[in-house]
Amino acid sequence: MIEKDYEMIVKIFEEYSSSYNVLLHQVEDVENETIIWSNSYLEIYPYQYELDQLPKPKIYKKEPKSKEGIVVNKLKNNELYFSYDAENKGWGSSFIINETEKKICLRFRSNRAGEMVLSQVYCILYEGSVIEKILFYTKDDDVDEETFMVDRYSYNDNLTAHTIIRDGFFEEKIKILSTRTFRFEYVNGDVLIYSKQLKKI
Repeated sequence: MIEKDYEMIVKIFEEYSSSYNVLLHQVEDVENETIIWSNSYLEIYPYQYELDQLPKPKIYKKEPKSKEGIVVNKLKNNELYFSYDAENKGWGSSFIINETEKKICLRFRSNRAGEMVLSQVYCILYEGSVIEKILFYTKDDDVDEETFMVDRYSYNDNLTAHTIIRDGFFEEKIKILSTRTFRFEYVNGDVLIYSKQLKKI
């Protein structure tokens, strides 16, 4: 199963690998957009930062005077569709594409030759109204490395997340990641996430 997920995300990566200019043109003239400034990219699925054990983005009420460390996020009808580094789009530009039963996030950056190349892809697959799985893939041609992860979701009867199981590899296919399990608990309106990683034998 994980092999098919890997093949799917690589196919998406290859499909969009040279699409930066086309995607940029599509987002240049969007009307009635909303702009949010933050110190990191906004999450594209629930609990993204908690699952990766990272601090949540800081949101600014107005445009910061300094562009250093600032991400510009553009939304249409409350849906994020484009984010980029305020100092230099070449340091990171993300396009979010909503399709039937899936959402794709494409993150481009400038390579050593100054070309905008695709470096990361998220693919969020839905089953009805809930997330079935999330695929993540990153590739760095400058150092010939690739990383792949898949998060598989299971749910409680009320469709709240119960468990996420994460598998994949880091930098190269032979470096298999130990399976990590995230378990959700709901206490007095709060969401608690517990993480357990299986040890390699």
